[in-house]
Amino acid sequence: MALRRLRDGAGRTIPAAAPFAAVAGKRLPAHDPLRARQDRLRPALTALRRAGVGTQGLNLAWDFTVASTRGLTGDLFTIRDDAFRRLGNRSPDFTVTGVRDFTADQDPRIAREVTGQLTVPGYLDRPGGPPGSVLHRDRDGTPRRLPLATQLATFRCEIPRAAFRNPSRPSLHGHGLLGSRNEVGAGNVKDMAAEHDFTFCATDWIGMAKDDVPVVLAALADPNLFPAVPERSEQGMLNALFLGRALIHAKGLTSDPAFRTAGGRPLVDIRHGLAYDGNSQGGILGGALVAASSDIRRGVLGVTGMNYGLLLDRSADLAPFQRVLDVAYPDELRRQLVLQLFQMVWDRGETNAYANHLTDHHQVLMHIAYGDHQVANAAADVEARTIGARLLSPALTAGRSPDTVPYWGIRRIGPGHLPYRGSAMTVWDSGTPTPPVSNTPPAGPAYGHDPHEDPRNSPAARQQKATFLTTGRVINVCGTTPCTASPTS
Repeated sequence: MALRRLRDGAGRTIPAAAPFAAVAGKRLPAHDPLRARQDRLRPALTALRRAGVGTQGLNLAWDFTVASTRGLTGDLFTIRDDAFRRLGNRSPDFTVTGVRDFTADQDPRIAREVTGQLTVPGYLDRPGGPPGSVLHRDRDGTPRRLPLATQLATFRCEIPRAAFRNPSRPSLHGHGLLGSRNEVGAGNVKDMAAEHDFTFCATDWIGMAKDDVPVVLAALADPNLFPAVPERSEQGMLNALFLGRALIHAKGLTSDPAFRTAGGRPLVDIRHGLAYDGNSQGGILGGALVAASSDIRRGVLGVTGMNYGLLLDRSADLAPFQRVLDVAYPDELRRQLVLQLFQMVWDRGETNAYANHLTDHHQVLMHIAYGDHQVANAAADVEARTIGARLLSPALTAGRSPDTVPYWGIRRIGPGHLPYRGSAMTVWDSGTPTPPVSNTPPAGPAYGHDPHEDPRNSPAARQQKATFLTTGRVINVCGTTPCTASPTS
């Protein structure tokens, strides 16, 4: 990695700092305190020279070790493979605990709400896997099921009125930051279910759910506690994978009277296969879930991005946690180091670790809110480039983006290539001011309305999502102009 020819805000060339200039220069005497650093840096400088990058104009250079795909994804895939091997061709065990039928006056969109519990093998180190648990590992560090342990995953499903006319399509729903399964009852989810005949089911994304808030706060102050966040999230992903299997298995949820009409007809058509639709945290973690699933073929990642280490400082959602970070790490430079150390562990519990192979066997549609106050657009751009998603264009009106080359490195979907079959990104613009280019959140009146929830509340966006999830085709629902979404309260 090399930084060269840097300039300050006035356009003046920034010289290399004296220590780096010495290390990058002539061979230092053996007694020089920088000699050891020079010796460690020489392989990187040699590699740069071979690539045509000399030391002239160089401000900084370093090398680093990257993680392997197996190292990043091995924990989740190990528990997934073991759990589904134990399951075989059976449906996960479940119990329906509640059924609520609504009249059209009570809810014109949803006819029935079903709640229940699934039994999932437990891979956390404490029975029941309470908040603060980490993966149970053998002597080699490989995750193993805690002997005889099970995890009860509570779920909630919303069955639309349309399903009583024609069986609905099954889909998992992913909730937002430190939320719960009950977000499946949000208005925009009900609209999507009613308009396009989807039954959405959700379970708490443990590790990053409401009950985990105290653990997250403690972990931000003490890195030794941090593995509990992503590792419990991996059990949460397994819980969702089991819920998905139960939803589409012939002897799963649809075999229960709660998922049938009074005459016994299934309200969910399992022949359609399983879809995924998640927003915010449900988009950030959802990429990992989609990558790990053999049942999901297509997923929508709403207002998404990846790499929490990049997102946190750029998110308005950090404010409630900022005081903890300020006390624990008053030096801002050290805080950045700590956040990236967190990320090395966090990778395994979010899309960042799975992105390079996410679209090998899956299709995803990314929906982005331009100027999002909560999930930085920069993190979505990185994700789109990494997974090879194409950009529906035109994405923004001319001059809207501060970038010299807006959406650099992301190939466009032109009008002649629609409908497009593949992974894609659509940008929805509510007129919110452009986000800051600095490592700061869009805070204060100058940044106006937060568009974070606008795409999911747009009927046009829901139409695009539904077409993608049902057919695999990305369609243009915005004509010849960039996509816009009306601000929602």
